[in-house]
Amino acid sequence: MKHERFRLSVRFIKRIRNRLSAYYNLLRLNLYGVKHGRHCVIHGKLYINLFPTASVRIGDDFYFSSGWSVNALCANKRGVLYATQNAEISIGDNVGMSSTVLWAHERITIGNHVKIGGNCILIDTDAHNMDYLVRRYPHTDWGVSKPIVIEDDVFIGVNCVILKGVTIGARSIIAAGSVVTKSIPSDCIAGGNPARVIKRLH
Repeated sequence: MKHERFRLSVRFIKRIRNRLSAYYNLLRLNLYGVKHGRHCVIHGKLYINLFPTASVRIGDDFYFSSGWSVNALCANKRGVLYATQNAEISIGDNVGMSSTVLWAHERITIGNHVKIGGNCILIDTDAHNMDYLVRRYPHTDWGVSKPIVIEDDVFIGVNCVILKGVTIGARSIIAAGSVVTKSIPSDCIAGGNPARVIKRLH
């Protein structure tokens, strides 16, 4: 009985903590000028770094868990919203993700009803130049950037990396631990490093 009361107390404290963090994160989004729809809920400690000319839009019914072991797969890892000058992040309706890193140097577009598993990284740039001589000079050390598009109803498994220029077609599934370097068509299962189509769903 004592143990049961303890567990109930812990669960109650976690619910209160999550609710408070949701209000706090919503306030932070508003301060950054992020446009969001109804029921935008972020539980945990989210890292946000948006350059002044960056644009972030989030649709209705958005859920993001970030650290605090809200999602057991992610332990205490924090999610990230990072967008550089003039970059865009657009997220549709009914999207869920856990401890995800969204790094936009140009544009990341996520459609409706998308689920992104724990600890995934979506990065639309090489971040550093492939030419070692250019990498020596920090003020010019930006790599190639190309937009990422995640179409409607996509499911991305835990610990995936989605790289620049990739489009994942509607309703496709990306297997856990995949590194997606090239576009994936609609209605298929893809996986591996680099990710390849494993099975057609229809």
